[in-house]
Amino acid sequence: MDDVRVHTSTLIADLRLPLAGSLKERRKELYGLVERLRHEGFAVAQVGPPDLHQRVFLAIAEVSGQPSRLAERLDEAERILFASEFEVCFLQRSENTWSDTSLR
Repeated sequence: MDDVRVHTSTLIADLRLPLAGSLKERRKELYGLVERLRHEGFAVAQVGPPDLHQRVFLAIAEVSGQPSRLAERLDEAERILFASEFEVCFLQRSENTWSDTSLR
């Protein structure tokens, strides 16, 4: 049996919407951003406190059998973030690889 490898990459984003005066305003913009990311095939989750008026923390994930594809995909996620109404305060990437050799 061939070696099976699963490559994952996660982008953690700290985003700010300075003009949001309420949770409702922030949620409206956030909904649009999350939908754009999901439309491009990313898994997205809000990971920070849900009750901040102007700030949101997102985890954006990608899975691939080819590690070279992951960097390209997260570059695309970053382009979407920077094109949004949110100010990007901080981004952090992490990559992991799982292999079936650990099961043998």
